[in-house]
Amino acid sequence: MSRAQHTRISIAIVGAVGVVFAVGAATASASPSVDVHGGETITARVSGEKPGQSCRITATGIDMPWHAVAQDGTVSLDSGPVRQGRHDARVVCENPQVGASSAHTVGHEQDVFTGHWAPAFEFLQHHRLEFLTPRR
Repeated sequence: MSRAQHTRISIAIVGAVGVVFAVGAATASASPSVDVHGGETITARVSGEKPGQSCRITATGIDMPWHAVAQDGTVSLDSGPVRQGRHDARVVCENPQVGASSAHTVGHEQDVFTGHWAPAFEFLQHHRLEFLTPRR
């Protein structure tokens, strides 16, 4: 292989890798993500959401206010007091100027646990041992 061919192949590989990184970065920042946890309350940390949006945790028996997303695209949420047990929780965000028609779920609905045994139940669930956790 000649030096010119080797140089062209190297440039093509570097260019392809650059495209993969650019597409990956665009994809990674294109959709917001959420980290939801149980415990004494249900907490969530949203990142990558549009600044100015409002978000809240929704689940049966939880009626929390909307919280604004900061300029860095993050918001920390806390449900406040909730009944002890398993909850199907999700985070919903919306544009407050548009209202309910702009509402969208961030991530997906998750089972979270509250109360004294919440850390143990979340450990079991994280390790795919949900069958050992209480149903309701």
